[in-house]
Amino acid sequence: MPALLLVVTALVTVSGSLLAAASLARGHRRRARRRAAAVLAVVAAYAVALIAVGVTSSPRRLAPGQDKCFDDWCVTLRSVATLPGRDDVRQLTVVVTSRARRVSQRPDGPAAYLMTDTGTMRIFLPGLDQRLQPGQQVPLHTTLTIPAAALAPQLLVTEGGFPSRLVIGDENSPGHAKATWPL
Repeated sequence: MPALLLVVTALVTVSGSLLAAASLARGHRRRARRRAAAVLAVVAAYAVALIAVGVTSSPRRLAPGQDKCFDDWCVTLRSVATLPGRDDVRQLTVVVTSRARRVSQRPDGPAAYLMTDTGTMRIFLPGLDQRLQPGQQVPLHTTLTIPAAALAPQLLVTEGGFPSRLVIGDENSPGHAKATWPL
């Protein structure tokens, strides 16, 4: 539903802009101004809703084994192990799953991050962006070194490119809280 709202807003913006331009070309400046003002009002209302929903969202802490889904592509942190004698090193097993029923799919710009109280760092998770067949599950493995001063390390996996940043309520939208797994 939020993606549909983005599409409707885009259609209203484009058609309103074209109508305003046509009115201006015909010499109807007052009508062109009213149409342009209506377009600006729609864009402003959408932008306010986009930001308001993002900044009022709450972070979610996912338990190991709990899925985080992006449409039909899901990811979960299956296990976290600390190396003996190395409290700063974690071995992760992450499972990606396709819940698609008919066609293979590849996620749109997936990325993994180590989040701590000191900042966010992108991590390499081999195979995160691979094409999956319907129903396929693939375990991925990586080893992370947690910075010594870092508190509350968490794993964040994101997916989605440009359009998702403009969808109200999408985790990629401005100011939106993230769902993460504790490490």
